[in-house]
Amino acid sequence: MGRERETMGGGKGCLILSLLHALSICLANEEQRKEKNLIVAEMPLRQYSTLKELQELLNNEIDGEKRERPENNFVDNALRIAIAGEFTATELEVYGYPEADPQYLFFIEYSDVQYPYIHIRKPLSGHNLALLDEAVPLILEKVKHRLDKQGKLLVVGDEVTCDKFAFYLSKVTGDAYTTTTATVYCGVFYMTPEQREALMEEKSEPPAGFSFEPVNVDRDGETIHRLWKNGIDVEVTKNRIRYFPSICARTDEGEVVGWAMSARFGQVSNLFMMPEYRNRGAGRALEYSVAKEFARRGMRVFKYVETTNSSVYAGSLRSPLWTLWTEEDEDNNDTKKPNLHIFRRFERV
Repeated sequence: MGRERETMGGGKGCLILSLLHALSICLANEEQRKEKNLIVAEMPLRQYSTLKELQELLNNEIDGEKRERPENNFVDNALRIAIAGEFTATELEVYGYPEADPQYLFFIEYSDVQYPYIHIRKPLSGHNLALLDEAVPLILEKVKHRLDKQGKLLVVGDEVTCDKFAFYLSKVTGDAYTTTTATVYCGVFYMTPEQREALMEEKSEPPAGFSFEPVNVDRDGETIHRLWKNGIDVEVTKNRIRYFPSICARTDEGEVVGWAMSARFGQVSNLFMMPEYRNRGAGRALEYSVAKEFARRGMRVFKYVETTNSSVYAGSLRSPLWTLWTEEDEDNNDTKKPNLHIFRRFERV
């Protein structure tokens, strides 16, 4: 009996020591998190990985008045493209946070030649900074292995969201990152249902001296990439041409002098005309031609226009077919201000 008690007592002692050791590890980990200023999320991310899950998310986000909210421009189109399986050149992962009732949506696009591109939909009721602080480190953990390999990240969202990624990026990865010169402020222009109907009535014929045709990726892909200041990789550019609507303008001699494209998140993008061929109406007709491809399929029509691109920005403001996404100005409740989105690229130092 004495030995039995002694053995049992020794077993209890080992158990207590093990528990104390485990507790000390947890406390040490917690201290490390505090040192890094990381907020420990109380809930996991929700991933939408099957076609059924993506369709359920789409159904929820286009229910009633939510479909025409400008916040859901890219959500609507990106989910439809993913469900249809139209683009296989890159991977797309979709997450929501918190898991039980997602308020923030994160769309992550990547490939072997394209570093992660994260597009964020904030809650329709406005930011919840506590939730955002919990979600951003979790999202960065999801792409950490790619950041270790590729060393770059593109984040698209409003300034509050991009600032959170800037704050947590180095803390999660353990590497120093800098914001490169590819930080671009954009106005978000979109078409209402009435404007989409008017678009379909709009003539988008090429003006005199031009002909329009789908972009020939083998003939024009490298030229378009070379003149695209925000191009990531030539293969990324070529894949967008192969899979998504794209139209180019040619002279009577067959020279390509302008184009409009689109991308994984369903936006009209990369509208460009050679300087000597501008102000002839070809650029607008190209843009409308690509926009019609989305409108015909019942999809949203939207674009991002850099605030520094003064001629296109001003022309979009004047156009009866485009609406600028605005929000209340906190400093003056009687006015509205553009809800600018930022394309912020980070690069490992």
